[in-house]
Amino acid sequence: MDLTSIYKRLILIFFISICCARSGFSVQDKVIEEGKSAAMANTSVTLTDLWSIYHNQAGLGYLENISIGAFHQSGYIKEQNTQGIAFALPTKTGTIGASYSYYGFSQYNEMQAGLAYGKTFSDYFAVGIQLNYLRNHIAGNYGSAETVNFEIGILSEPIENLMIGAHVYNPSRSKIGDEEIPTIFNLGVSYLFSEKVLFAVGTEKDLEHDAIFKAGLDYQLIDFVSLQAGISTNPAKYSFGIGFHYINIDAHVGFISHQTLGFTPSFSLSYGF
Repeated sequence: MDLTSIYKRLILIFFISICCARSGFSVQDKVIEEGKSAAMANTSVTLTDLWSIYHNQAGLGYLENISIGAFHQSGYIKEQNTQGIAFALPTKTGTIGASYSYYGFSQYNEMQAGLAYGKTFSDYFAVGIQLNYLRNHIAGNYGSAETVNFEIGILSEPIENLMIGAHVYNPSRSKIGDEEIPTIFNLGVSYLFSEKVLFAVGTEKDLEHDAIFKAGLDYQLIDFVSLQAGISTNPAKYSFGIGFHYINIDAHVGFISHQTLGFTPSFSLSYGF
């Protein structure tokens, strides 16, 4: 066995040992940050696009077209990568959505499949909910664990161009194996200053950790190109990205800069029929 193979095995052993600490299963606390969300420091609780299925299902209620998309979120090593897909179908009674995400690699992985519903009750208010099936797998004698949980969100536009959003992940305090899955609260406000400029701020609170404060900006540079930037705390992170828009196709790439671990990219591509 050469030194490269030994090095890779040591990385995998170290990574698995972190994930397997305590009772043997991780706690499904990976935040989904597809391209645009990553670029805007995850100030996504007030956005109303396909990716609302991962951030605030109430946003699905504003969709007018059938939409499908895929994303890739890079970790600091490839064994920490996350991939996922999403689908949304607007109907007369609300929008039905489905999502699937996969984190990890063959020796350790986490999967979440969700079924969502979002509905607007007026021009000023929307509600969304999602039921999730979660499965964690660790190779060897650890095996797998499964559970279900849910998440719920609301959106309000009290005045034109001002959006207020709130979302709770896992309010039931569900567990997977013997581990508690984090309960995470997100609250955010965004304002559309013009057709070109959207500014968003928010806070994220895991019951077991300090609050995260974040701010993001989306600027429509030209018809087909937009720019994004953001900042968040605990730990300090800076982000930026670019979006490409052509007819019903949206593509985004975002980069997050960690103060000690460097840059990680995220990509997303979606299409509205």
